[in-house]
Amino acid sequence: MSESERYVDWLNRGGLPAIWCCPLGAIFLPAGWYASGRPLPFSLMWLVPVGGFAGYWIGKMIGYVVVQGAGSTAQAFTLPTTTGFYANEHSEIKTLEIRGDFKGAVSAWEAVAIAEPGNPWPLVQSAELYARELNEPALAVERFRMARAMPELKPELYRYVSQKIIDLLLGPLDDKGRAMTELRMLIDKYPDSREADGSREALRNLKAQTPND
Repeated sequence: MSESERYVDWLNRGGLPAIWCCPLGAIFLPAGWYASGRPLPFSLMWLVPVGGFAGYWIGKMIGYVVVQGAGSTAQAFTLPTTTGFYANEHSEIKTLEIRGDFKGAVSAWEAVAIAEPGNPWPLVQSAELYARELNEPALAVERFRMARAMPELKPELYRYVSQKIIDLLLGPLDDKGRAMTELRMLIDKYPDSREADGSREALRNLKAQTPND
């Protein structure tokens, strides 16, 4: 494990809040006991290490709960578990993203994709970064297609990824022909879905723009 990986692991286990709460506990436990006026069978100074120890573990628990909660919230707003695919948190990669090291994060997600060949999540995450942060729409489409090609992919994820591909083809790649092909594929595969209704409308608009199609 590298130095940065150890640091991220320490953060994820609540290390930083533990360090913050340790001196707070060492100060406030003796001060609070003194202010209460309650007698002690031993010197008040013994409460300093006791408070520090208690503060350390309270901070550690708080930090761990906050990290886990933040990870769950982020997942709910990106690709929730209801879409039916497995998603490791990989908080160390999310830390790279937060730091702005998007190339490092993409490399890390792609390494996970190799290590977990049946898991579309890392491919989708790398595709999102290629599209959103690295301005590489062609690579984003490629990664989205690799994720979509996985066997037993849930319908919700298939439709999500297909829409992402269509958006990239119609947007930065400006490839209306391939976009129309993708729209037809989505309509044929899930004709009764909400996405198919939108695809039909988009296809009609594109055909109107390209009457020779």
